[in-house]
Amino acid sequence: MQIFLTLISERFAMIDAPHAHGPREELLSIWPAEEPLAVSLHPRCHKNHFKSAWYNGTLLVTVGRLLNNFLLHLGFGSASATLDYWTKVQEEKAMGAVPQCPIETSKFLAFVQERKRKRLLFKGELMMLKQIVENHKSEYGYLNLKKNNYPDVLPFDYNRVILKPIPNEPNSHYINASYVDSFFQPKAFIITQAMKTKPACVDFWRMVWETNAEIVVMLTKVFDFMKVMCLQYWPLTKFDYGDITVETVEAKTYAYFTLRCFRVSRVENGSTIIRQVRHFHFTEWEVNSLPYISALLDFRRRVHNAVKRCPNNVPMIVHCSNGGGRSGVFLAIYANLDLAEAENVIDVYGYCQTLLNARQSALENLDQYVFIYETLAEAVQCNINPLTLEELRHRTTMYTTKQSRQALEAIYSQEYKFLTQLTPALRIGDCAGGHRLENRGKNRDVMVVPPDNSRPYLNTLHGESKDYTYINAVYVDIRLVEKRDDDDAGFRRKNEWIVTEWPKHHTIDSFWALVFDHSCHTVVNLSNDENSKAYPRFIHSRGRQSYGPFIVDVLSSQQYPYATSHIVKVVKKKVFDIPGRKKSKRSERNEKKLTDQLDSLASILSELMVNNKGGIQEVDARICNVISVRIWPIQHRVPLSTVGLIDVIKMARCWRKRAPDRPETKPTVVISHNGVSRVGIYVAINLLIDQMDVEQEVDVFHAAKIVRLNRPQLFDHKEEYKYLNDLLIHYYMTSPEYHSTKSAESPCLLYLFSFLFISILRMAIFKMKGKLNCFNVNFAFSRKFYLIEIFHKIWTTFLCILEAVSDETLQSIIFYQYEAITIKKGPNFDKRVFAGIRKKKRVYNFVIFEKILFLQKLALWTITISEVQQKSSRSFPLRSSRDIPKK
Repeated sequence: MQIFLTLISERFAMIDAPHAHGPREELLSIWPAEEPLAVSLHPRCHKNHFKSAWYNGTLLVTVGRLLNNFLLHLGFGSASATLDYWTKVQEEKAMGAVPQCPIETSKFLAFVQERKRKRLLFKGELMMLKQIVENHKSEYGYLNLKKNNYPDVLPFDYNRVILKPIPNEPNSHYINASYVDSFFQPKAFIITQAMKTKPACVDFWRMVWETNAEIVVMLTKVFDFMKVMCLQYWPLTKFDYGDITVETVEAKTYAYFTLRCFRVSRVENGSTIIRQVRHFHFTEWEVNSLPYISALLDFRRRVHNAVKRCPNNVPMIVHCSNGGGRSGVFLAIYANLDLAEAENVIDVYGYCQTLLNARQSALENLDQYVFIYETLAEAVQCNINPLTLEELRHRTTMYTTKQSRQALEAIYSQEYKFLTQLTPALRIGDCAGGHRLENRGKNRDVMVVPPDNSRPYLNTLHGESKDYTYINAVYVDIRLVEKRDDDDAGFRRKNEWIVTEWPKHHTIDSFWALVFDHSCHTVVNLSNDENSKAYPRFIHSRGRQSYGPFIVDVLSSQQYPYATSHIVKVVKKKVFDIPGRKKSKRSERNEKKLTDQLDSLASILSELMVNNKGGIQEVDARICNVISVRIWPIQHRVPLSTVGLIDVIKMARCWRKRAPDRPETKPTVVISHNGVSRVGIYVAINLLIDQMDVEQEVDVFHAAKIVRLNRPQLFDHKEEYKYLNDLLIHYYMTSPEYHSTKSAESPCLLYLFSFLFISILRMAIFKMKGKLNCFNVNFAFSRKFYLIEIFHKIWTTFLCILEAVSDETLQSIIFYQYEAITIKKGPNFDKRVFAGIRKKKRVYNFVIFEKILFLQKLALWTITISEVQQKSSRSFPLRSSRDIPKK
């Protein structure tokens, strides 16, 4: 049966319904499946094969419906000819829909979303750009082909960079570099190619010197895809490039880029002229790929901040491998963000026309062009910049009033909404290993599995199962900075954190294989439900115990108010029989003989290592600190004590610096009961602490966004994101190293007030003890009773001490200490506590180190109070005595 359709183009296409074949995917990529299409059925249509509504003249139907029902073979004689015609018609239509003027930033997001639904419109813009680009001459490029890395990427004669000629060196004025205008300044940028020869490195530094450039942006790796993409044209210390001396002053390595500072000098007219050049090297943009958007935006922000400190007439040099696609993409994003900041409009189409008129192959393919739109859309949608420490200090004051707290919560809600919208979802193909039949039983939730390119692979359990390399764990890529010159800061690197779920009964061996194979120095367990059958114990209290091919020996165990620490030594067994076919008696005798020889050799080696004064560690052993948090029940989204969680963080960070095997370069394992909740908070707060220490600023939104990159289920609730912000502020306000204010009052006087406060508090507690008929204070705190009167005594005494302090103190710090002591507070008690402060109408400034120590003493005296859980508006019962930390 044959049917003739009249398409929008008024041409005829033949459909062969009985034979189901044709270019289905190609047609869907050209015309969206749900886009209405005018169709007119020919009268020869057989009535029995189709619904009556389908042949009543011309109607609107979708391509998807036609494909799913009967449109499976098109042709003006052949399917390919029809497809070519269809493609041409739709491309011409898309080329006529290019934007005619800049787009307002308020409408840009909707504009991009509409075009993403009709990807052909992006293609039409790029095709129109390549058609309207002017043809410029490149005569000097053809005359100097030896100086060009790629013969199809040459500078135009009208805007090429011309160097000062060197006597007796022909064509010394030539370099493969082109000037590019910005929206506000001519010749604002220089695009050049990578340097692959030593003479090219000399010419590059000549160009830097003669153009007075102070910013160099590098967008390629030195070595990529088994090929040298660019020579390292900068020295590790100091080197001469011709008559120009370059010295590396500073280098900071980040997760996706490296920042360097060079001191460039040259002797002119008998005097040495010294300049400073900043080098921004984006290291995670491989050939024929696209980078992580948030990382590129952060990189652009740093470049922009450096450019603002340079003179207006100084160009910025940008280069990738060929001086084409990646450089053009970066400049298109950079220039349009400048335009959006100045005039609140974006003009991608217009600036890409400027790029293509200035440089060949400035845009190489459609994916790069779409990436420009997507990056700008994300920048416009979540225009969230990092907070400096001053801004963070100002944010703490927003907790003092109800209106400011509501405004801050609205900000957190909006940021969390952006966070969920901008996190890309993982496809089933990305997580193929976790969905394999033999691995399904290793997952607590089949929907929470790691992507194959980001999960740690096991190798010790060879032969244990069909897929012995699998464990439900994922690397969380949050490296901030690598400071090699500061031993206290340690190494912060890529793949520093491994997030996993609580092991099941049959995956405990895999968990210890993860610790052993990847030399994990710290394990932080954020769930405290070890007595449940669903969550078996994976660490014993004392002694030695076997877990599959490993022996775990507990070297020491320490109880803390908020956590338990086990320092263990994980040793791989010497002989581990792998299940397989039955061995012959001869092979068993040979294996026993070989085993005896190995045992004797191992005993001799052990004696040598024991007697060695150098203290060599045991072969195949790992020292690990297993920290189990005790203040975070599974049913709670946030911990019961913020102070306790901060102590756990400091404990783990201290162990990382001082462990015997120097574990700075080894990953940390973070565990929760489901591998999703609470682990994002812990990893992100460590990132933010590193950022505060190194850069004196914090970016909570992008820290959470990076953490969710390999596991999108992290921060699955708004309350976790809000608590991350509160935890950061609390850490900042209670850490004296971030505050430079010095106290003029005597420390002795402050300690005297501290002693008086503790004495009065003890008297109040013992007075309450008699009323409760308790034998001692510890027993009283182990009971469930109402503590409103004790709370009142604590804070009344505390406010009296504040009145005695000579200088004014910050009210917000009192709020955070109050939060640390009573996380779950009642509304009436809240009003009663702060009444004394609000009536005085004073602004408190509690930031000096001695006062922080005093508040810590207050927290130590109220450890049990910090674990109060609200059950009603008038009662503050403690948890059961079984859950109270024992001293």
